[in-house]
Parts: sequence; C-alpha cells; structure tokens
Amino acid sequence: MADQNPMGSGAAVALKLPADHVRSLRGIFEQARAGVRDELKEYPEQLKDPEHLRHEKAAYGRLLAALDELVIVPDADVLALVADLATVIDGSNQYTRVVAEHDALHGLLDQLAGGESR
Repeated sequence: MADQNPMGSGAAVALKLPADHVRSLRGIFEQARAGVRDELKEYPEQLKDPEHLRHEKAAYGRLLAALDELVIVPDADVLALVADLATVIDGSNQYTRVVAEHDALHGLLDQLAGGESR
C-alpha cells in the first residue's frame, strides 16, 4: 500500500485542530497502527480477515499524514475507523458515566457555593 496516495482522491477537508489534539490523535493513531501491525505480523494464519487489517493500517497511515499536513480526503475506511475508534475509546473510558458524574458533581458544587462556580 506504500504506492497509494495518502491523501486519497476526492474533496479534501482542511483540518483545524489545536496542537494538543494533534499530539493526542498522533499517539492514538500510532498506537493503534502498531497494534494492527503486530496482529498482521504475529498472527497471520489465525486472522479471519487480514485484508481488513491491511485497510486499517493504510487508513491509520493516511490519518497520520493528515496530522502532518492538516488536510485529508476522508474515504469510507478512514470514516469507519475513526467512528469505531471513538466508540471503543468512549466505552473503555466509560465516557457516558464520567460525563454524568461530572455534571452531577459540578451541579452540586454550584449549588453548595450559592451559585458561585469556578
């Protein structure tokens, strides 16, 4: 897949991401791509759909290139990958519960402080 254009083809999207988001996303994508590489290398015979993992690996490469250039042509693989990754990370971090607890605690804090919040 090295001969594939990392920017894809179609309408480009200019990314407007703060530097700290770029750093976070780069870490997430590099770690996930490394995991895919390891699966492809360590378990090639046990994989049910290695082609799917190769597409994921290529999509992570396009996402990492996009973080350098701050532009990407989002294709179906990239969109599905980011959506799935967000769902997995939210679930593993119990995002819904954390947000509910945050809102409840800060709502109580606001009332306890007589409406004077941070």
